[in-house]
This record gives sequence, C-alpha cells and structure tokens, in this order.
Amino acid sequence: MSKFDLKFKKHDNSHPREKIALREWALTHISPAHVLDIYGGNGLMFERVWKLKAESYRAADGDALEWLSTQSEFTENTFDVDPYASPYEALEIIGNKATAEKIGVVCTDGTLRRVAMMRTHIPQFFRERCGWPERSLTLMAGIYHQYPRYLRHVLSCVVPQWEIERLAIQYGKGTWKQATVYFAVILTKRPIARTEAIEREIRICGDRP
Repeated sequence: MSKFDLKFKKHDNSHPREKIALREWALTHISPAHVLDIYGGNGLMFERVWKLKAESYRAADGDALEWLSTQSEFTENTFDVDPYASPYEALEIIGNKATAEKIGVVCTDGTLRRVAMMRTHIPQFFRERCGWPERSLTLMAGIYHQYPRYLRHVLSCVVPQWEIERLAIQYGKGTWKQATVYFAVILTKRPIARTEAIEREIRICGDRP
C-alpha cells in the first residue's frame, strides 16, 4: 500500500509561493513528517511539498469537520488546514485528538483578519472561546493591525493544552486578499496535558479484559 492515501484533488490555491514556503518551514521543525490534509488532497501543495518531503500523507474524507469529529485520535504530527474560511474549528479538534508530543500545523485563516477589516460581528466561535464581545471597533482594529499578537491569543484559547514553540506568518497580497493570512505553528504539548493523556490511557487499559 502506498504511503500516500489520496482521495480527491484540490484545485484552488491562492498565493502558492507563501503556502509552499510555510509548509517547507514547518518541515524544518517536524521530521519525519506524517501529514493529515484536512481540506484537500492530491493538489498543488501535495505535488510541490508533501509528495516530495513527507514520510506519509492522507486526507480527510468527506465533510472535514464531521470527519474530524468521528475520529478517535490523530497519530500524525503535521496538519494541513486550508479551508475557505476559518481553520479554528478544525484546529480545536486536532488539538484535542493529536497524540504526538510535538506537531506542526499549517493554516489558511480567512476569518480573523477579514472580520476585523470588514468591521463585521465577531463570530460566535471566537466569542465563546476567547470571551470577546460581539462587536468592538477597538478589538477589530487591534486584530487587523496587530494580527500576530491576537493570533497567539486565539491559539491559546482554542488549543490551551499546547504551547506555541514557533510561529510563522505570511499575509495575502491585494486589496481584499490582504485580509487572508497564512500561518504555520509548531506546538508542543503542555506537561499537564501529557499527564492527563497518560492517565486516560491507564484507565482505558485498566478497563480492558
């Protein structure tokens, strides 16, 4: 069986240079890379990066969030999260189910800075996870002009059991495309999260006949 599990081909890739650079950056910190592609498979990123440099590769099957929710755990250590809008819902599930002590995640963020630029309502997901109000022009200005700072805060709220070891960011180019941001982050599991995972495994083993 091939080490690459391909199910379909993704055609849409804006800013390919930035996306490729971030994936290659992630690979300098995660090796060997075992990749789970959440929103696409067998596309440009696979051909230009994962096919050449990943140890193994597979893609989510069907609706991404539904598929992620049905999985018990993820043994991969590299996650490609390239949606058309928000990557954070998928990232939260990954953070809860990834078993590696250190993971790399590459994301396209089409939500956080776009909301700030458009001065629209803060999505419910951020309001619930980060405690943000539904609408605040001061908050939106901060997100837009100090995106890295606010991204770190969002990540700490969405995946609190992980620490940010390294973070790399690329911005879209163009009048509207600058609202889309591409980032890669290296996360390490916090000691308390590792302890809880071990205790959970002990309980599971103890229940087995």
